[in-house]
Amino acid sequence: MPRNSQGQGAYQVQTQVQQLTPQQVLLVRLTEMPLNGLRERIEKELEDNPWLQGERGEGANMPDNDVSPDHSEHAESSEFTENSDHTETFETSDSYDDIDDGIPYDPNVDRQPREIGDVFESFFDHLVDQLSEYDLNSHEREVMKYLIGSLADDGLLRVPLQQIADEMDIYQNISTSVDELHRLLTTVLQQMDPPGVGARDLRECLMLQARRNYRGEAREQLLTLFQRYWDDFAHLRWARIQHVLKLDDLELEHLRQRVQRLTPRPGGSIGGDHSDNHSITPDFIVETDENGEIHMTLNEGDIPRLTISPDAEDEMHMPVATKSEREAMAYLRQQVAGAQMFIDAIAQRRETMLKTMRAIIRLQRPFFLEGDETLLRPMKLEDVASQTGQDISTVSRVSNSKYVQTDHGIYPLRWFFTSAARQNGDEVTVRKILQALKKLVDEEDKTRPLSDERLVVLLRAGGYDVARRTVAKYRTQLGIAESRLRKK
Repeated sequence: MPRNSQGQGAYQVQTQVQQLTPQQVLLVRLTEMPLNGLRERIEKELEDNPWLQGERGEGANMPDNDVSPDHSEHAESSEFTENSDHTETFETSDSYDDIDDGIPYDPNVDRQPREIGDVFESFFDHLVDQLSEYDLNSHEREVMKYLIGSLADDGLLRVPLQQIADEMDIYQNISTSVDELHRLLTTVLQQMDPPGVGARDLRECLMLQARRNYRGEAREQLLTLFQRYWDDFAHLRWARIQHVLKLDDLELEHLRQRVQRLTPRPGGSIGGDHSDNHSITPDFIVETDENGEIHMTLNEGDIPRLTISPDAEDEMHMPVATKSEREAMAYLRQQVAGAQMFIDAIAQRRETMLKTMRAIIRLQRPFFLEGDETLLRPMKLEDVASQTGQDISTVSRVSNSKYVQTDHGIYPLRWFFTSAARQNGDEVTVRKILQALKKLVDEEDKTRPLSDERLVVLLRAGGYDVARRTVAKYRTQLGIAESRLRKK
């Protein structure tokens, strides 16, 4: 075995790495996009590819292929029967701010999603892709993905670390601690690009950028401004700032210019900032009629039906003789192939979305009928994957950023995934225990509030096998204070 001068051996290791095809990469990106992002992506593709056409109008968004579970001949709606008493019908239809005073927002800054090759890259993708640059084990990677998924659209983390730890434990069966979350947040997420991502507030966001973007006296000046004179800065007291920092007029102007180059919304630079996303656009609409039938609609808004331009066929049969004509023909064929690949990916995305939502409805049918959270059954990504024959990663992509409008409210799809607890030996969802716990506290004598130990006894009397530590965690998750703080 060859060795270097330090006596270290050189090994040749053969590894097998799965390479995704361009079609698969495109499908992955399209699948995880919510409706608004998909609409933008399609509009851009229509602009960039002259051989791709979009037809709008009633039924225009219906794909040519049939995606119904029974592969019937009807493309507009599809039905399947779970049992003799129930039929589910699935159909498709069209159905900064300026930040704190003193933080200027420049409308001329380009905040549009960027492209990687010819594939749209989301803010989530951009951060997850950077995980490979860090030495993380599989557990840390899962924690990091959840942290990234907890970021707001502007790239800031406004959810308390304790809440994230509780959510991961209760809903994802992933055990972590506030200390681990803080370590990964500060040593990994906050070191990623764009600078400022993962900050807990605006002040920390600007300080992270100052440390990354500036050196020497310029950096120290900005950090001093944000650390010691934040209130003056937030209220635009530039005269006082000039006095305390001992700056002349030119130095003050340079300081203000440096501040102008910082962004209060780091997520906006990669596509996380969508000013029209403050209101949720549901990706699915699920309704129950008086006969107990559940109807599911995939909301595709005004997305057009995509086709290849009929002129493309004629152009590709034109005779070519010169080198330039051959090059033009090769480019034409490449553009047409790209258009067809995009059309196919949109159709595959639709099928994937429908399969996933059908499976969730099957598994959580009592909730969709009644709207009672306690009727939710324990459900993991693996359960939906086995029902649909899809990869767990595919189910995760569909569930992470999609919403469903029901008769009982609008819910994120990931809300339906919940871990199991036990009642009298039978599996129940954690939400059922949470509801029982909340009921006990709501009905307690406020002059003698129930301690965690007493809550354990009462929950066990109700058949819920929980420990005191678990009760304390669930109580925190519900925002319920300790008994001594609830006393009146």
